[in-house]
Amino acid sequence: MENNKIIRYRKPFRPNVATVITIIIIIYVSLVAWNYFNKEQIAIYEVNETSIADDSTITGFIIRDETVISAEESGYVNFYHADQSKVGKNEVIYTIDANGSVGELLNDVKAASAASENDIAKMRSIIRDYYKNYNPAAYYQVKELHYNIENAIFEQSRDNLYSDLKKQMSEKHISDDFKKSRAKNSGIISYSIDGYENQGLNDVTEDLFKNSAAVERKQLSSSEKIDRGTPVCKLVTDENWSIVIPVSEGLYKKISDSQSLRITVKKDNISFNAGVSFHENGGARFAVLSSGRYMGRYLNDRFLDIELNLNAASGLKIPNSSLLEKDMTLVPENLATTGGDGEQTGVIKLIYGDDGSSRKEFTSLADYSLSDGKYCVDPSVLKPGDSVVNPANNEAYTLQDTISVQGVYCVNTGYCQFRKIEKIYENNEYTIISPNTKGGVSNYDHIVVNPGKINENDFVE
Repeated sequence: MENNKIIRYRKPFRPNVATVITIIIIIYVSLVAWNYFNKEQIAIYEVNETSIADDSTITGFIIRDETVISAEESGYVNFYHADQSKVGKNEVIYTIDANGSVGELLNDVKAASAASENDIAKMRSIIRDYYKNYNPAAYYQVKELHYNIENAIFEQSRDNLYSDLKKQMSEKHISDDFKKSRAKNSGIISYSIDGYENQGLNDVTEDLFKNSAAVERKQLSSSEKIDRGTPVCKLVTDENWSIVIPVSEGLYKKISDSQSLRITVKKDNISFNAGVSFHENGGARFAVLSSGRYMGRYLNDRFLDIELNLNAASGLKIPNSSLLEKDMTLVPENLATTGGDGEQTGVIKLIYGDDGSSRKEFTSLADYSLSDGKYCVDPSVLKPGDSVVNPANNEAYTLQDTISVQGVYCVNTGYCQFRKIEKIYENNEYTIISPNTKGGVSNYDHIVVNPGKINENDFVE
C-alpha cells in the first residue's frame, strides 16, 4: 500500500502594491509632521507706518478757589442765575421766603418768556452729548443730564429775572418781605455741592482717590424748601484751577523735568496744556497740573479721568523682539569716490592674488548710510583687513574699525537679510524707526520677529 503523504504548498510572498504605497505615505506624512512640530517656528511681522505714543490715563482730583454759600434762614429757596454763569459783586443770587409765594411769581415770569432758536439748539446739544458719551454702567450721567436740562431751561428766562420779579410784585402790590442773598465777590456760580469744596492741596492723600467713583453731588432746585445752614450754592472766584494726580516712581521719572504737559480729558476729549509742579504728602508724591482754561467747563466735576500725552512719534513700527545687533565695517567718507558712470558712490578695493599681484575693483556704497563722516558697510562687502585706494594720494588704506549697529532680518526674498535701522522712539513693546534709512526697512516689508532662531542668509520656508 502506497504511503500517501500530503505536503502543503507555500505560496511565495507577493506584497500588495496598494498596501505598500499606503504604508510609505503614512510614514512620510508622519515624518513631515514630526519635523514640523519639532522645528522652531519663525514668526514674521509686516512693517507698517504709524504713530505710537505713551498715553497714561489717570484719575485726578480738582482743586478750585470756591466758597460754599449756606442758607441764612429756613424757607423756600429761589435762584436768579443759571448754573455755571458769571455773577457780579452784590448781585442777588438767591432769595428765601417763608411760604413759597416768590416761586409762584417766578413761574409766571418764566412762562412769559419764549424759547429762542439758540435755546432749542443748546437743549439738543445737551441731549446729543449725553447719547454720544452714554455708559450704562455710569448712573451719574443720568443725573448730569437731568441737571443740565434743568439749567438750560432755567437759563432761558434768567436775563433780568430779579428785576422782572420786582416789577411783577410791584404790579400786584406784594411786599418784598423775603431774604435776599447777594454775592460778596464776582465769580462763577454753581449749585452742585459735593463736600470737597474745602479740600486743599495738603488734604490730598492716596486714600482720597479710592472714593473717586462714590462722589455724590447735591443740587438744589428753585422753590425747594430748605433749612437754615443748608448749602445753597458755591461761588468760584478764580479761573485758575488744578488737577492733582498721584505719581508713581516710573511716571515721575518721565515728567520730573517737564514744566508743562499736554493733557486730554477723557469724558469729552478736550486737550490743553497745563503747568506742572510736585507735592508730597504722607509719603506719597503728587503732580499738580494747573491751568487757567476750561475751569467753568468742569465746574461740577470733582474727579476727572485724564490722559497724559507724554511721548509720541511717527515712522515705521516694529516689535522690540525683532531687533538684533551686528558688527559693521566703518569706511571713512574721504575714501569714497565715484564709479565709472560718474553717478554711484563707492570705493576702489584692492584685491590681491596668490602670487602677490593686485587688481582694482569698484565697490558701491550707495546702499549704506553715512553717519559722523563714516559709512557703515556690511562685512560681506568690506571687512576689517581689506585695502582700498585713497583717492587723495592713490595709496592703499587698510580698513580696521567696526561698529555694532541695530537692525532686523528682512525676508522679502525668502532669505534672511540684515537691514540697519535708526530708532526714533520706543516703549516696552514696539519701536518706531526712520523710514529714510539707506538700505533699511520700508513700509510693508516682512521681518523676523524672533531672529534668535535663525541666521543671516538662511531660507525661511
